[in-house]
Amino acid sequence: MSKWLLEKYVLNDTYVSSNELTIWVLHADKTPPHIGVSSEKLFYSLKINGKDEGLELNSLLNLIHKKRIPTLAITLTNTLKEIELKKTFDLFDSKIMQEQTCLTPIVELLTPQFNDLILVELLDKLDQKKEIKSVYGFNLPAGFEGIPIYTRETIQQRINAVQPSE
Repeated sequence: MSKWLLEKYVLNDTYVSSNELTIWVLHADKTPPHIGVSSEKLFYSLKINGKDEGLELNSLLNLIHKKRIPTLAITLTNTLKEIELKKTFDLFDSKIMQEQTCLTPIVELLTPQFNDLILVELLDKLDQKKEIKSVYGFNLPAGFEGIPIYTRETIQQRINAVQPSE
């Protein structure tokens, strides 16, 4: 997320567990961060070693606070029911496969016409369509100005580096 996008939206830490469609950027200060999505207080995330499916949002928030994970929560004006998240995540194997990232199912949900986006590109598209409602920050380091710049290659290198050998 570019600095200008953070400046454009209210960045605060008063997020209360909500039913709103929310994109979660965990380890927001890392390159690349990990991304998940929630609706109706249930969280979904595709990971290298499995999936989070229907995780209670309060459990995620407790983990974020307990481990002091730098996180952005980006609420959207778009309304998707949790069942739509579940149906989309059911289409994916139990872990990230070749040519997939943690963002792949979220792009499928929000902008299916664009299948190869990285996070800043997705957020730019949502911003252009005026679908970003607000941005909340948790445990962000001093001077945090936005998600670090990275490429598709950076994502693939990170996946390859941490993926367990078969």
